[in-house]
Amino acid sequence: MSDKAWKQFERDAAALFNARRFPANQGGPLDFEGPEFAGQCKNVKVLSLARMEELAQAAEKDAAQSGKLGVLCLKRRAGSGRSTPTLITMTEEVWKKLYGKKK
Repeated sequence: MSDKAWKQFERDAAALFNARRFPANQGGPLDFEGPEFAGQCKNVKVLSLARMEELAQAAEKDAAQSGKLGVLCLKRRAGSGRSTPTLITMTEEVWKKLYGKKK
């Protein structure tokens, strides 16, 4: 069985959040779910800001259904042997739930 880079990225992202990765054939909107976070992973060459917004909002909505905070994990495919950092994205609402305003 071939081990694609996007599968490894999903496993790495799930581990980062102490979460379980869902297999691609499960067909759900989320790629992983853990005790506090659930999220979606995208390993892409190009992604517009508008699309990133849509994906972060979808992750927030989908994760909220199970009482979790939604995150979007992004990694840019730069080509063979060229590593790029993982970006963790969330909406302002998720950020507020995570850190809240201190009075």
